[in-house]
Order: sequence, then C-alpha cells, then structure tokens
Amino acid sequence: MTPPTSHIDQKLDEWGSRLFNVSTETLPRPRRSTRSPLGAAKLVSTGGRLSSRQARTNYVRQKLQAMVRRSPQVVVKLVRAPKGMKGISNNLTYISRDGLLEIEDQDGQVIHGKDAVADLKAEWRDGGMPIAADSTMRDAFHLVLSMPTRTDPLSVQRAARDFAKREFAGFQYAMVLHTFETDPDPHPSPHPHVHLTVKAAGLDGIRLNPRKADLQRWREGFAEALREHGIEATTTSRIHRTTHERWTVQHLRDRTTQARVLDRQKRVTDTPGKLREVMHHYEQVMRTLARSDRGEDRQLATDLVRYLGGRGRIRETDRDRGKDRER
Repeated sequence: MTPPTSHIDQKLDEWGSRLFNVSTETLPRPRRSTRSPLGAAKLVSTGGRLSSRQARTNYVRQKLQAMVRRSPQVVVKLVRAPKGMKGISNNLTYISRDGLLEIEDQDGQVIHGKDAVADLKAEWRDGGMPIAADSTMRDAFHLVLSMPTRTDPLSVQRAARDFAKREFAGFQYAMVLHTFETDPDPHPSPHPHVHLTVKAAGLDGIRLNPRKADLQRWREGFAEALREHGIEATTTSRIHRTTHERWTVQHLRDRTTQARVLDRQKRVTDTPGKLREVMHHYEQVMRTLARSDRGEDRQLATDLVRYLGGRGRIRETDRDRGKDRER
C-alpha cells in the first residue's frame, strides 16, 4: 500500500531538512560582533520563508531537481577583509580598476571615474561609523559572486543587486560587475562576476561578523536571486557532490513491495563519518520519494540514483572551475 502524500511530505521534510540543514525558522541573519557600543544583535528570522512543512518539502524537491539537472553552481567567496581606510581605499581602487569600471552603491548611485571614487572613499571614511586610516580591525568584507562562463552578465549583476539589498540593508556597500569583455585587466576572468565590498559597521553601529553558516546563506540568497532573474542556479556543498557508494533502483511492479525499490551497493572504502551521515540522509530521502504515489517523485528517486552513482569522481568542469580565479 502506498503511503499517503502527507506521510511522504512528513518524511521528506524530516530527512531532506537534515540533508540540507534546513531550519524550521529558516537560515538566520548574519552574526554581528559584540565590539559595538550597542552590544550584540539577536539572530532574527528571514521572514519564515521555510517555516512551513510544505515550503520545506518544496525547497528540498527543488534542491534535488537542480542537482540531477546539474544546474550551474553559484560561487560566493569571502576573499579578503580590508583593514583601515588604507585597505578599503586600495580595495575600491582595485575593484573599480582605478575608476575605469562603474561602482554601484547601496542607494543605486553609479560612481565612475577617479574623482568620483575618491568622493566615495571620503564618504566611507567619514560617514556612519568613521574609519581610521590604519586599523587592526576588519573594517570591510570583500565578496566575489560568480557564475560560469556564458551566463548573462547583466542577469548576474541584477541578481547581485537584489541579493545585496536584501542581505546588507543598513550597510554601505559598493559593487562592480567584471566581465571578460569589459574588464581592463590583461588577463580577465571568463566568468561574469560581481565584486561586492561591504563596510563592516552598519549605520546602526553594529558590525558584521560572518561565519561559515553566513557564507552558506549568502550562496543560497544569491542563487535564489539568480533564479528570480531566469538564471538556473543552485548551491551544493562539496560533500554533496562526491559519493563513495553506488546505488541501484529496482523497478518493481508489485506496489506492496515498494519499500524494497531502492537497494544500496556499498563500495569497500573507508567512508568518513560526515559523508556516511550525508549518504544515509540521501538513502532515506530516496526511499521516501520511491514510495510516493506521485510519478515525479519516483522519477526523482531514479534520477538521484543515477546522479549519485556517477559522482565518484569530480567532473572535469567542476575541477576546472575551481581553478579559475576572479580578478
């Protein structure tokens, strides 16, 4: 007997949320340092986007579908943290190519040319929480938001703009689009990407203090913004893109034996504990999908088996993309 859809969604929520670390309160806002005179900020929800079971199961299915379709992986890197106004000045000069490329700030204003960039630097130095010329503190954070070659650069820019507005409201920031065609660097990156430099101290005096969980949320946020602009994109950590096990599906006609539709054939390898945990969660997710009365769920289970069975080695495109650097 096939379990009811409500039971399938319950199990998919249980195991899929574990697989992708989905919180019932959604991912938190950035942690902020307590070095501010205003004290520490409490973690708050992003609006409860994944607070319902249906929202979480839809999210899990969407993530799994993107995986089996091999959707492009977004890249969000925290590449450096300039210290003092000297460091920020050098950073703004660098990302704007000394004023040759347009900077867009948090208000949507376009800054172009050396003189305009100099005015921006003065605004950062004196506006909000002033920044000393020399400092031992991380006074800004420099991120790179990148997509594979042949992705529409303007869509990447629009997505980065929307992501920054949502994630860094109340902060001063500067973003610059780099493309192979427009970047004056002698060796430009072939990947369209946006340099995003965010002033660490917000207008309320509270400082950003990003951690690993924040980086993952930023990746998720950028991927979501890309999808809103018609660009297929996903975020999958490396441990989800590599497996040391093989999987097979048996297509059984007898629906009463559906529980045995998924078999696992382990390779004889010493699998690290974290990877074993991830693969166990995959197994439970695939078993759940295989028992569903929805044809698209059962097809997704089959597609996942094929996907995981072919991930023993990192594809050349994944390996090569990791070698590229965005300048």
